Amino acid sequence: MNQLDRMPTVNRKKIGDTVVTLLSDGYIDGSFTLLNDIDEGQAETLLAQRGVPAIPRININAYVLQTAEHTILVDSGMGGLHGGGGDLQAALAAAAIDPLQIDTILLTHAHPDHIGGLITPSSVPLFPNVQQLFIHEKELAFWESETAFASVNENMRANFAPARKALGSYSDRLVPFNHEAILPGIQAVPLFGHTPGHCGYLLGNERESLLIWGDIVHFPHIQTAQPEVTVAFDNDPAAAAQARKAILERAVSDNLTVSGMHFNTPASGTVRREGRGYRLDYDF
Repeated sequence: MNQLDRMPTVNRKKIGDTVVTLLSDGYIDGSFTLLNDIDEGQAETLLAQRGVPAIPRININAYVLQTAEHTILVDSGMGGLHGGGGDLQAALAAAAIDPLQIDTILLTHAHPDHIGGLITPSSVPLFPNVQQLFIHEKELAFWESETAFASVNENMRANFAPARKALGSYSDRLVPFNHEAILPGIQAVPLFGHTPGHCGYLLGNERESLLIWGDIVHFPHIQTAQPEVTVAFDNDPAAAAQARKAILERAVSDNLTVSGMHFNTPASGTVRREGRGYRLDYDF
């Protein structure tokens, strides 16, 4: 592996009084066969038309929000689970953010590439000064449910152990929520489908805002152009596609700046309508 591939990637922007640091945890090497309703050739052609490499690599991003009151981590990357990601701590160091500064965590959902960086292999919290870890109550209930464990396929069932281990390590700090107002200047945006409690987080106000939309897309240019295309990781593919179409339309109509855990780089962007779908353009 080229050493440059592992250099921490960090970007910053300011939304109102909040400093947002966009961080890369690395990537996992995927396959276009993970996608439904589009074949590999169509996927490669669409990416070529966008002028980006037709490589099925899935990047993994995380965020730190620094407000007057809190230093907030949004998701934690994969942390090296199953050999994927694992660069978050190096990225934090490159951004001059001490993990001990982080007092709050917001989880979009509890798949391995979002909770893997929360703990060490021996289940020691990597962010020991966290006082609150926010997770939608439907998301927490899903991962704690034996009925849910028994109802999913074998591949999805393998995600339960790391989720339970990570969430259990912060059990005394969990804040399950079912409302949109989370913290001053931050709203949860329910985007159910990818997982039962999958959420995004909206920062700012009508003049300036950023929506961190979690896993609305895994292959950004493909799934914005064709929102009906789902991914093998979706718990409820139909609901995930419906949530994607709705939030893409909201991003256009509300003129939202957006970012996601699987954008090709830790970047933000804007969405516009194009043909029968949408187009995502990165800001940087």
